[in-house]
Amino acid sequence: RVLWDGVARGGPALSFPGGAGSVDGVLRFVRVIPRAQNDFVTVIIPELFSKRSLLQAVRRPVTFRLKVRLLREPGVVVTDVPVVLQDGQLHDDARPLIPERIVALVFVSSAHDATVRAVNYARSLRAAETRAVSVALDEEEVPDLIRRWAELGMGIPLDVVEAPFRDLGPPVLDEVRRVTRDPKAVAAVVMPEFVVRRWWHPILHNNRALFMKRLLLFEPRVILSSVPFPLE
Repeated sequence: RVLWDGVARGGPALSFPGGAGSVDGVLRFVRVIPRAQNDFVTVIIPELFSKRSLLQAVRRPVTFRLKVRLLREPGVVVTDVPVVLQDGQLHDDARPLIPERIVALVFVSSAHDATVRAVNYARSLRAAETRAVSVALDEEEVPDLIRRWAELGMGIPLDVVEAPFRDLGPPVLDEVRRVTRDPKAVAAVVMPEFVVRRWWHPILHNNRALFMKRLLLFEPRVILSSVPFPLE
């Protein structure tokens, strides 16, 4: 309790039963949080890893099940905050790492309803800077994207960056590291993620979201938020 008060600065501590039942406990708690129709509830999931391994992330059944089920909850955003141990140690300084500057980056592929929801969430974070980034895999689609962005009146700038050889990785990392090269800054990456009914649909709809998670999950000083958008 003393340790929690020192880290959370007086925030209330909640306890749920261990094991698989803890997932249902979290869901019940989230569902009764008072909120308006257009409000978001952010569920932050901290994870401690001994090494940079996606296999470790998948092998945690309770955490993985919690993320999957939360993405199906209306108005809920799932935020991953992974920490990788360095030589078996958490950090040289035991105090909380509080950034002096937060930049919200919304990575978008097109201007649709899922993008609008992700942008609305990013703006609610009230970061020092909020902007959208689109990686141009097809230059012919860029003028239409810019036109649609202007028509929607999103209220934040859209930066279009090139992807040499149609590779998303280098331009995405460049944009993120422009923020995180400042040791006192954190990049809050916001992504729309489609929620589908059939197990095979994510293969069709969420390739980019899965790629971004794999790319950024262990990137230092990056907080990754999935804003779900249900598809009928």
